[in-house]
Amino acid sequence: MTLYLGIITAYGAVAVLAWLAALLYPRLIPATAPTFVDHRWKTAGLFALATAGMATLSFMAGRGFLVTGDSAAVAVLNQIVIFAPVIAYALYCRTPALVLVPRKNTARSLAIGLGIAILGLTAFYSSIGRWDDLPLLGSTVLSGEAISIAARSLLRCLFVGAFLALVAEGWSKRTALLLPGLAIALLQLPALFEDGFSAGWLGLLVAHVVLVAGLLSAILATRNIVWFWPVLAVLNMMQFSVMQDTVGPR
Repeated sequence: MTLYLGIITAYGAVAVLAWLAALLYPRLIPATAPTFVDHRWKTAGLFALATAGMATLSFMAGRGFLVTGDSAAVAVLNQIVIFAPVIAYALYCRTPALVLVPRKNTARSLAIGLGIAILGLTAFYSSIGRWDDLPLLGSTVLSGEAISIAARSLLRCLFVGAFLALVAEGWSKRTALLLPGLAIALLQLPALFEDGFSAGWLGLLVAHVVLVAGLLSAILATRNIVWFWPVLAVLNMMQFSVMQDTVGPR
């Protein structure tokens, strides 16, 4: 539970920092220009097909039907195959604004994201009091697993950026935040049916919804998904390193 609270603290700090940047220094993080979504229902249908294709390929990968092997190169290749429908959708959009990628200042976006990620790490290790685990993160960063995590994080950001741009521009920002919240609630239903209603279940649901809404709203406020890539990659590496230490021999 302590680890889970630390992860919530880290991502919560990221959301707060991004919102502060958007409110106090609106030009700090480069933003994409507002974009009109032509034929929004058709585009939404294509995105739904891409999502279904991604889910199918992910299922196949879990059953060992894609490239097999333990190397980082194989892991990256599998991720590219899994996200191929989303990549095709992004190419169909033709403009990077429809995946929340600014045309300029990419390096600045990445640098800002890395800075926010470091502050998120600080929040995590401070909240759980496990600064002695920091060398484990260094080992993960220098391992082949880091390449796989970075690639997976990049492709997930592409998916999130495409979803947010489509729904926010095609419908509204409120809808773009409500749909993920609804999806999270649906994912929590099996636990509700299995264990019954409890304060713990409700607290977990509220924490998930608030955290995801905070992160997605921060991305929408900055109109930029690029800065979130180093955040997601670094925090995923952090989580991987801590989990490896937890399940492995100390």
